[in-house]
Amino acid sequence: MAGPLRIGARPRQWPLSLPYLAFAIIVPANLALLAFPGPGPLVTALSFLVLELLGLAFSLRAATHPRLDPAARRPWRFMAVCFLLLVVFGATFGMAQTTGKPLTVLTPALAVAISCRVLFVPLFLGGLLSFAAQPLDRGERWKLAMDLTTVIGVGLMLMWYFLIGPILGTLDPRAGVRPELILVIYPIADFGLIVGLSTVLLRGVITSARRSVQLLLFATVAYLAANLVATYLAVHNSGQITSVRMNLLFLMPAFLMAAAAAEQCRQAGEQRAALRPSRPILPNNYLPFVALFCGYALLATAAARTGLFPWTGLIASAAVMTFGVAARQAIALRENHALVIADALTGLASRLRLRDVMNRALERGDRSDTPMAVLLIDLNGFKQVNDTLGHEAGDLLLVAFADVLRRTVRRTDTAARLGGDEFAVLLDTVNGAEDAIAVAERILDQARTPIAIAGQQVPIRASIGIAVTDPADGPVTPNELLHRADSAMYVAKRTKSAGWHRHIGPVTESGQDAAVLGQDLLAATAAGQLRIMYQPIIALDADEQVAVEALVRWEHPVRGPIAPLAFIPLAEEIGAIHDIGAWVLERACRQVRAWQDRFPPGRTLCLSVNLSTRQLERETLAAEVLAVLAETGFDARRLVLEITEDALADERTSVPQLQELRDHGIRIALDDFGTGYASLRHVTQLPIDILKLDRCFVAELNGSPEGAAVAEAVMRLGQLLHLDTVAEGIEEPAQATELTRLGYRNLQGFHFARPLPPEAIDDLIDADSAWPRLPALPGSRAVSPG
Repeated sequence: MAGPLRIGARPRQWPLSLPYLAFAIIVPANLALLAFPGPGPLVTALSFLVLELLGLAFSLRAATHPRLDPAARRPWRFMAVCFLLLVVFGATFGMAQTTGKPLTVLTPALAVAISCRVLFVPLFLGGLLSFAAQPLDRGERWKLAMDLTTVIGVGLMLMWYFLIGPILGTLDPRAGVRPELILVIYPIADFGLIVGLSTVLLRGVITSARRSVQLLLFATVAYLAANLVATYLAVHNSGQITSVRMNLLFLMPAFLMAAAAAEQCRQAGEQRAALRPSRPILPNNYLPFVALFCGYALLATAAARTGLFPWTGLIASAAVMTFGVAARQAIALRENHALVIADALTGLASRLRLRDVMNRALERGDRSDTPMAVLLIDLNGFKQVNDTLGHEAGDLLLVAFADVLRRTVRRTDTAARLGGDEFAVLLDTVNGAEDAIAVAERILDQARTPIAIAGQQVPIRASIGIAVTDPADGPVTPNELLHRADSAMYVAKRTKSAGWHRHIGPVTESGQDAAVLGQDLLAATAAGQLRIMYQPIIALDADEQVAVEALVRWEHPVRGPIAPLAFIPLAEEIGAIHDIGAWVLERACRQVRAWQDRFPPGRTLCLSVNLSTRQLERETLAAEVLAVLAETGFDARRLVLEITEDALADERTSVPQLQELRDHGIRIALDDFGTGYASLRHVTQLPIDILKLDRCFVAELNGSPEGAAVAEAVMRLGQLLHLDTVAEGIEEPAQATELTRLGYRNLQGFHFARPLPPEAIDDLIDADSAWPRLPALPGSRAVSPG
């Protein structure tokens, strides 16, 4: 009983090996004709017919294959017609041979054969040129034209000297046209193949099957060689034209073309093809110089054979001069190539070099079914280093991080700088995602050691996006793989100050559709999709003020709730943060003012609102905040604006804004203290009233002196500078107890209350207008986390 049908199973591959199997039988069969020439014409005709029919079948399959892109199918339509012409050519050429007349006599059968062979050239040329190519700018098109002119000119020299010239030199006008001129039509027509071959070699192609293109180019060379030899023998020794050796010479290009079509079908049958720029088959920058060398060698040979020794010396001298110029140009090309493939500042690979290495690695991975990985790395806060310490300091930071990458990656891997503060690492071969994650963690671990820049210890903080190929998912392009890593890096930047994120699938690719999400965000405020949650800040002393922090949330109509760490950075990038920030401030001021009116006399409620770095860059920020306070009637002394350390980097804009706000009674809190690039100077000299201990230091509290070292240092610093302190991110009773022991009186976190909607706080105030207070024991909860 037959087994179940496997959906998506790989199709049978053995028919695609038929060209190789047929050629393995045809070659011995034709060599046997040297000893047994009797069945020669039949064996030769069958040999050509089998290869050409196989080529026709596979070309038609490649031209209509549903898994190939239209750009990949287009060349094979030309090739299918070429094989059809070759079938007709073989039949009519065989008929011409059976007439017993010399092949230099134009018979009807031979005329059809010659016509098919001449038509074959432009169609084959069209097939070669229809492979998709990288777009060229105007300068590159001129360079390609000049290189083609050089190579084609030398090709004409060779054809003229060995074929056309000898025939024209022996023409007798009184004797009419020599019959050998018929065969000269072949190499003249093959001049088009020289154009196509040179263009592909110099320009390169974008293909899903590099092996197919290689085989087609080798087939072109083989056809050129066979036709040149056949014409040369026809002119100088026509009796040798139909020898067994010549038949084998013409069988080679037919086999290579059929194999090329089969390879394209093989690649398409495995999985959907991915178009990639191919690597040059030959070092194409040097192809014109090789052509020049061949041209001068031919000139020198011709001069020496004809006894023109003065011309021999002149040609040799010209060749020496040209060699000097060509060598100088070759050295310049190497220098330019080195500048292009290496980053001038760090010495790492450039973006261009990375793409070339990625192409090679992806091709190897496709052949061997082995995964590879790309790490995309962005340095967090690099702009602040540039702005505060200068561009030289920024360059030192980039060089230091490049050294980190060199120490971390293997010799077989490639570390590159893509531009600015963006780096990439290509892991050529990995066993799985675990290997890539281990490298990312090593990079982050090595980067944790601060470096000395301008007398300060500056840490390197990086966000890393990881993308790993999976052979089961099919081929990917370098652009697609970099896009996946960029999406993952985008998530890492949003969710943590320094860390890595791995691209897993569409669910985690929150950066992949940032453009669409950005359009939705621009309309979110007007559409009523934004709402504000309020998280209490608890004062341990019942006589002290209490506060709430306003936290914006986005309820997307299709995607559902979107975390602030996902949409706030996006709002900063697209400029929507100014409108969102103004809306949050105005709405929160009205709400807290309404709650304040319900409190008993003497009981106050403060409001804490976050300010983005982008908002501080706006010179009208202070005026806009004061206008909101005037409109809502909110007391400026009860407003706390929270900023991060990164917001203090551009002091020329931020400091005057903050100072003006403080002059009106608004207090400034430094949020996430200890995690950014700020130095103690920011705390001692800039307009700051409150230090907020970051949650990462709260998480380190474990009852030991080491775990409490940073929290205690921040508390001592606040006491010495007469700054209030707030600890956030408290999730356990033991953390609240330890912070109380260290001297903290203002606490915030899930242990006390999660961010609550306005209705929930309304209910709490209805229950006790003196809310919120902690009971006597600091370890208990003031509000249910709900």
